[in-house]
Amino acid sequence: MQKLAVYWSRRDFRLADNPALFEAAEKARTEGIPLLPLFVLEDYMCTDDPRFQFGYPSRYFLAHALPLFAKRFPHFSVLKGKGAESIVSLAAHYNVEVYVNEDVYPDFYKQVKKLTRAGVVVHVFKDQLTVDRATKTGTGKHYSVFTPFKKAVWESFVQTKPCPTPDFSEVSFYALPPEIPRQDTIAPTLEALTAAFPQTRSCMAGDTVISIDALHAEKPKLDLWYTSESEALSRFDSFLKEGMSGYKDNRDTLAKRGTSQMSLALAWGLLSARTLVSATQVHFGESLKNPFSSSADHGAVHFISELIWREFYKYLFFHNPALMYEEFQERFRGKVQWVAPEVAHQRLLLWIQGRTGYKVVDAAMLELAHTGWMHNRARMIVASVLTKNLGVPWQWGQEYFRAMLIDLDEASNNGGWQWGASVGADPKPIRIFNPYLQAENYDKEGAYQKKWLGADRFLSEVEPIVPHKEARATALARYGLSEKRDGFARDF
Repeated sequence: MQKLAVYWSRRDFRLADNPALFEAAEKARTEGIPLLPLFVLEDYMCTDDPRFQFGYPSRYFLAHALPLFAKRFPHFSVLKGKGAESIVSLAAHYNVEVYVNEDVYPDFYKQVKKLTRAGVVVHVFKDQLTVDRATKTGTGKHYSVFTPFKKAVWESFVQTKPCPTPDFSEVSFYALPPEIPRQDTIAPTLEALTAAFPQTRSCMAGDTVISIDALHAEKPKLDLWYTSESEALSRFDSFLKEGMSGYKDNRDTLAKRGTSQMSLALAWGLLSARTLVSATQVHFGESLKNPFSSSADHGAVHFISELIWREFYKYLFFHNPALMYEEFQERFRGKVQWVAPEVAHQRLLLWIQGRTGYKVVDAAMLELAHTGWMHNRARMIVASVLTKNLGVPWQWGQEYFRAMLIDLDEASNNGGWQWGASVGADPKPIRIFNPYLQAENYDKEGAYQKKWLGADRFLSEVEPIVPHKEARATALARYGLSEKRDGFARDF
């Protein structure tokens, strides 16, 4: 039986700092066996089934990014079916050792267990979560507040170096012959992948399926996004030189491109967090090891802090897989009094369409509809307004974002929604974002709102679904709080 070193690519479309690929290539080189890089195009990816959300932007990105990654190898296979089952089927005809980068989601470990139970040797490598997932507080508990977590992991995070890029010069690659019985395969081309994906869009709101196409007839314009490791590196290099130093001051300004827009690269593994930190250190010097040093660039320090936020949410998700649909704070589980389902549904549809009457919210929702992306400050605003002002369950907003974001990272998306709804980790007094105050602070000239609403709509007077003053008082009651009790809320 032919022996193969199998590199199973999942969300890691890069050569640099790819530990599973590096070790698979080393195995192939040292033992003189072929390397088989592959991707499993799973059944749920090829359906528009909101119960197993793989939204249109994700399908678009995969159809464009996977072929570019596949071209970096002499041979690259795409199996179509289910992850572990497809590889077990392959193992019936080959002696395979699988090399794969670790994920933080429960399904990943289920897949690994299926492989090992079938007798397949699997090597799992630390990747998405750079910090030690076993990190605990001094009292032996997992962290639930960000700032102490950041202080605890900062040094190890900035000192973890990227692994070497694999050298393929002495590696042979294996091409699966067509006569081998196995599950379906598909060519790693834009045409074949696009044909495999449905073009319809939907999401869940409780038990109800919502047709996104009925609310937004036009698809988002996604062709301006990067889809390869080299493009992502080029964009980050430009940001390092032109935007990093001003990152802390500019990142929240809605009309500016003050962010790195590396969320897409990190979500799909075009680049690793370690690569970004290493490049930042090279650019600004080793002083970044001490974030409190007067010589440290404050923009760079804040950027690394934001990368650790992503680590924090992955860390939480790994240890609390129920977070996808359950509040982190136990005191709010089943306790928040959302509006009646029929009212929530009507308000959700207006929110999706950018028709809440809060101009900064409506502008942000149109940005998402047109680009597959939303400014991070805007994400915080729309999440607060949907849950606090409109009384719609945070899970419904999370599901819409899962369907719409091209840079979807499940842990960050979930963490952001739980934070916005004030039910997640890092508890504070209930945060109620005042959309008028947020617009004044972060879009003072109205440029962002004018861009997405149009000048006429921006200048027109529209009453919101729920006036903010009324919404604020209702929100406190919804969470079982009052101005006089602990949990006092203040506007942001």
